[in-house]
Amino acid sequence: MTSRGAALLLLLTLGSGAARGDDAEALEVQVELDRAEVLGHEQVVLAVRVRHPAGARASWEPPPFDGFWAERLGTRGLAPDERGRPSTEFRRALFPTRTGAIEIDDSRLLIAGEGGAERAIRVPGAELRVRALPSGVPDDALVGRLEVRTALGDDRLRLGKAVSLTIELSGEGNVWDAAPPALEPLVGDGVEVFPEPPLLSIGESAGRATTRRTFRYALVPARAGQVRIEPVRFSYFDPQARALAIAASEPQLCSVFAGSAEPEERTPWTERAKPREAAPIPLAGLALAAALALAASAAYLVRWRRAQLAGLPGQGAPSPRMAFDAALAARDTAECLPHLARAVRAGIGVRHGFDASPLTSAEIAARSPDPGALALLRELERARFAGRTRADDELIERVRAHLRL
Repeated sequence: MTSRGAALLLLLTLGSGAARGDDAEALEVQVELDRAEVLGHEQVVLAVRVRHPAGARASWEPPPFDGFWAERLGTRGLAPDERGRPSTEFRRALFPTRTGAIEIDDSRLLIAGEGGAERAIRVPGAELRVRALPSGVPDDALVGRLEVRTALGDDRLRLGKAVSLTIELSGEGNVWDAAPPALEPLVGDGVEVFPEPPLLSIGESAGRATTRRTFRYALVPARAGQVRIEPVRFSYFDPQARALAIAASEPQLCSVFAGSAEPEERTPWTERAKPREAAPIPLAGLALAAALALAASAAYLVRWRRAQLAGLPGQGAPSPRMAFDAALAARDTAECLPHLARAVRAGIGVRHGFDASPLTSAEIAARSPDPGALALLRELERARFAGRTRADDELIERVRAHLRL
């Protein structure tokens, strides 16, 4: 028994090494649980380490892990010892599904030596003591520190269209047991909710399994105005605090503006009428007309250049300069990211001649592809999705450079 948990150490030798008495050929196999006792559903990591000759390769055939939800962690190569023998570590994250003493069956290591000769080595099992959750905590509770984040696909939506809502529950606990949150009470009566099947992914951090369950919904508001999604909450048992806790997300807001959700009508192409033959123009009149046209063109170019430098897309359209200045004024608040997104949309209006402020990223891409602007909008959406409460200097400077301000 070690301070970290239960460990077994076996000294094994290959036949050729034993005949020569060569200690460098010895195999050392260690089986270890990172804790000897856990609560139901609490994560424990099983490690099987084998130190073998430099020319040998090791592989592990794990046991069935009855009584556990098992997740594979990455196999690691460890530094050689003073004899030059490397180590290979095989690991599993185990989540006990019942209480009491749970036996982990024997397993098998396969050692392939020079020439491809393979030898099987029995690895003894282990035992883990699993305690029941405290009184008052449901048996199917989520166990392990968790956090939840929510993100909307956009902060503005045309009435009649859908916006995506993503909810991510993550941590070291058994998140696959989490029930989909009841979203209808959190969005109110004026929003239809269409859920998608949940997704589960397993990662690794600091040698332990990190689990993530993702819930996605399509939300369709029934009226214009502001839609507020209240915080999403999941209760879990914190093994360190030995108490129930709540993981809660930040609220989300979306502005819904009136307008038809049908495709916009396209102006049909009409053939221009053939111009009528004009009476001959005297040369003096022709010269005067040309001078007037040249002066009008020069005045138009001056006005257009001033509008470009000021960042003004036209009458009634938003100004990228004003939106960017508003983002700078809200630099240390949660409003900075939405203002930056409005500035990028306003810049699209300047460059492509339409008001992009009320449009989603998909609508902008359908009208006039702008890879740089769309990449920035996606970056701003990812920042909001990650729960960032302010924009960093690098992101602000990227928007400034894109808008040429």
